[in-house]
Amino acid sequence: MDPERLIRAFDRKAARSLAWVSGLFSLTVALGLVCDALGRRPMLHFDSPILLEGRAALRADPNQEALIERIRAEDQVLREEFFLSRDRLLLGGYLLFGGLLVFALSLRRMVFLSEGLPVPVSPEDLVPHPKETRLALISALSLAAPTALVVFAAFALNREQGELAAVGGSSEQVLLANAPPPAPPVPEELKWPEFRGPNGIGIAPPTELPQSWNTDTGENILWKAQIPLPGNSSPILWGDRLFLTCADLSARKVLCLDPKTGAVRWTCALITPGLSMEEIEEKKEATLAAPTPVTDGKRVYAYFGTNELAAVDFEGHQAWSKWFGAPDNNYGVSSSLRLHENLILLQLDQGGGPEDGKSRLYGIDAATGNVVWEVKREVSASWSSPILISSPTRSELLTAAKPWVISYDPKTGKELWRAKVLQGEVAPLPVHADGLAYTVTEYAQLTAIRVGGEGDVTNTHVAWTFDQELPDVASPVTDGRFLILPNSAGKVRCLDAKTGKVLWTQRFKSTFWSSPTLVGDRVYLTDNEGKTTVFKMAETYEQVAQSDLGEPVITSIAIADSRIYVRGKEHLFCIGAKP
Repeated sequence: MDPERLIRAFDRKAARSLAWVSGLFSLTVALGLVCDALGRRPMLHFDSPILLEGRAALRADPNQEALIERIRAEDQVLREEFFLSRDRLLLGGYLLFGGLLVFALSLRRMVFLSEGLPVPVSPEDLVPHPKETRLALISALSLAAPTALVVFAAFALNREQGELAAVGGSSEQVLLANAPPPAPPVPEELKWPEFRGPNGIGIAPPTELPQSWNTDTGENILWKAQIPLPGNSSPILWGDRLFLTCADLSARKVLCLDPKTGAVRWTCALITPGLSMEEIEEKKEATLAAPTPVTDGKRVYAYFGTNELAAVDFEGHQAWSKWFGAPDNNYGVSSSLRLHENLILLQLDQGGGPEDGKSRLYGIDAATGNVVWEVKREVSASWSSPILISSPTRSELLTAAKPWVISYDPKTGKELWRAKVLQGEVAPLPVHADGLAYTVTEYAQLTAIRVGGEGDVTNTHVAWTFDQELPDVASPVTDGRFLILPNSAGKVRCLDAKTGKVLWTQRFKSTFWSSPTLVGDRVYLTDNEGKTTVFKMAETYEQVAQSDLGEPVITSIAIADSRIYVRGKEHLFCIGAKP
């Protein structure tokens, strides 16, 4: 036999054998993938019976450490199952693609070797033979099939990854995938949605409030409720719901109470994947629940001294949570949250100094908990909170920390202006009125800054300064005419807000950490012993009333529906006129 024919016959036989082997291999892999797909349930993470039952049990009794650990273990198992399934799908896709590719090439080689030498044909014979058409179709399908299967695998994988992202990754947990429904309308007098009230500057809408009360006789005390865990956050309100946070190393809780009766509607104990409590140190003075939450009428957003941020709906279900890592702050975390449109604004200043590069400002999507923007801040650790300023031309987010007062665009985090006017450990919040922003810290200075500038305005926009016996914790309050400054030494000063001139000074026997609240022309100011003094916002000091709550207070009051809500060391009090 002709050697060339022998070689051609051998090649044809080898190609046929390889086609059979690769075809059977591909068929086996394809059947395996189909069986795996039919037997594998979708990644509906929180439909796990253990998780569903566990969440229900935790809502009933949040202090179940064993149950929390069981939920975390189930969470870990489900996530490992997802990644194992994903890896199996990818490997199967690659094997199937390779097997079908070898099958197609072997088949084409076998067909080629089976053909004889070409012979001349007439134009009439240039019509594809059915066998040739069939072989071409088989070759095309054998090449298209692996491509289609790989595309299908990628689609399935992306869908499952999307489902996993919807319920959270290593640093984020989303329990409810959809954004909350629109908030029902609530009258403004029933809202106190954030720290220091609307706009965060300690001014309440004018309303009739009790000017005195007595816990011994019950005068104007409508109710008081025991707080289960420590905390220095202040209460917030929205309609028929009052929110409060409390925490220790065992649990971080958001409480919802009925503002009319003090009855607890629900308690939500946070579950945050990735949180390492071994890295958390509890600061007894600040507690782990010093930041005040904020609400948009759909959810309440709470931030804790563990650096946990969470969203909880109005029925007590945790929507999502994030952990920003172990805090680096000598006195604990106390910055309260703000809301601007759909963004939660978090001022996270930490580290030993600006050179540490640890301070950040975040804009976080309230619906999902995803970080929309993040800005690095060249400042030291602070205990202040940002405030929002609105003007006809723009909105500004004003922050204070050594050494800068910095204004940002709350939508994008873009810096608008800054002034180098701060020193020391900054805790008081800025306030603003009539185009002036006021920042202050003890052993440094009080500065009035004209807002609306651009760039570094240290030398161009400072209206006046004052540097005598300033607050170290309590924040000021101003109506644009007068500026009230309480300090830890028990002194309260009133300055002319336009010029900085001292109008009067009043001495008390206690310390002021609570910030004053202005209602109409009257200021409510509570000292650390729980005594609240009511005085007029005027050029001369005139005391209206003084009442003792009988319990230490370092939080700020909330006002809604002609009632005052005060958090003491152990109880939450509701003060109002009795029928």
